[in-house]
Amino acid sequence: MPRIPRALVQLLTRPPRLPTASLVNRPSLSIVSLQNSTPLLLSRPSQYLALSTPSAWSSSPVLGAVLQLRHAQRGMEYQPSQRKRKRKHGFLARKRSLGGRKILGRRLNKGRKYLTH
Repeated sequence: MPRIPRALVQLLTRPPRLPTASLVNRPSLSIVSLQNSTPLLLSRPSQYLALSTPSAWSSSPVLGAVLQLRHAQRGMEYQPSQRKRKRKHGFLARKRSLGGRKILGRRLNKGRKYLTH
């Protein structure tokens, strides 16, 4: 079972409450932010909408952790190099070890056209 980050567990156990519509019209509303205990003063309803945008999530440790888990950047892992490929999977690398020689033997017995890279 995969481990769940502590920030995500806190978010699931105590989700942040958004202000109700009756409180939006009050200009001196003080809301405690998720990061520390300093109050965050919001005077316009448009500021509440700004909290629901993805750019505001990065400032919150809890919502930022959720965003990073869901949208991790992928696709930059494979940077091909012929030298590394030959050294790891080439014929000479296979001949060096007992396991590699077994791989060559199995591929030879099967009739593979190419034994290795």
